[in-house]
Amino acid sequence: MRGLGPIAQGLTTGADVARFGFYVQLRRILDPERPGVFHALHRADRLVPRVWRAGRGLMEDELLRCGLEPQVDRALRVQYRVAVTELALGRFTRETLEPFVRVEGREHLDSALSHGKGVVWVYPHAGAVMLMLAWLVKNGYPYTQYAARGLAPKDVAEAHNRLLGHNKWRQAVRDAREQDEDQTGGTFLSLSKPARELYRTLARNELVGIAFDGRIGNKWQPHRFLGREALLNPGAWRIAASTGAMIVPCYNTVPDVGPAVCTIGEPIPPNAPDAAERVLAFAEAQIRRSPAEYGPWLLHCRLRNTIDDHPLFTDQAEDERWRKWTTGRA
Repeated sequence: MRGLGPIAQGLTTGADVARFGFYVQLRRILDPERPGVFHALHRADRLVPRVWRAGRGLMEDELLRCGLEPQVDRALRVQYRVAVTELALGRFTRETLEPFVRVEGREHLDSALSHGKGVVWVYPHAGAVMLMLAWLVKNGYPYTQYAARGLAPKDVAEAHNRLLGHNKWRQAVRDAREQDEDQTGGTFLSLSKPARELYRTLARNELVGIAFDGRIGNKWQPHRFLGREALLNPGAWRIAASTGAMIVPCYNTVPDVGPAVCTIGEPIPPNAPDAAERVLAFAEAQIRRSPAEYGPWLLHCRLRNTIDDHPLFTDQAEDERWRKWTTGRA
């Protein structure tokens, strides 16, 4: 377990201990070569809505604000099934991963790569994102994920101890999950690293993965998304435009029965003036068909609105501070 520094004794909740038992202890006994064990655990998903009470009302409110069916119970069940499967993330092989992930539209990805300038792989935080990543790597697509990692910075953690504070339980969970991610064979590039590594990745005709709804960055553009004004990082379309890489959108769903599904959309040229709108239109259509997968991220962002001066949706902003980050209206 990594050193925690002076805030190691931060607030500990029962939920922290429960997450440790789930993400650290249960991880040690699951074998990806025994899919039946995972499926048995998946069947316990019907119990999750009965015991999970925190945030239910907020998630329902967010889904309704987006004009989505308020599938809160299903969202909790989906989140649980994904979490169970991802406990073996770093130990999956191409063969053992097959019962858990299915990809539709692979020809769109191959078409985009045929241009030889790499692919900016763009998606929202929905469904089995890490299983998608593992599938890409195990099926021969070198992949670099560009995202924040680790616990919240010390100053932010100390200011918001209950939500983001550091303690040994949270650190152990984060360590276990990131170690598994590292073992997938993918490359993880944090936002503190030079962006030139992304350019080198695309120059090798590889994939750079960016979640368009992530909350880390220093520039934001307002876009119409799910019927609301959303603040989105323009990094994905900008790097595509500057490198000539094709943009490929995708969305991850988790059916009630069978493997998770990654649906790949048609490639979007990097110089398309409406590239962002086309990505968002694809994602919105998928979310409206299957909103439960997006419910957990809506709740995640809602819970952080009080500490985020650039919230996902401006109608949840506490003040006008978000305007200082914008690069101009889309």
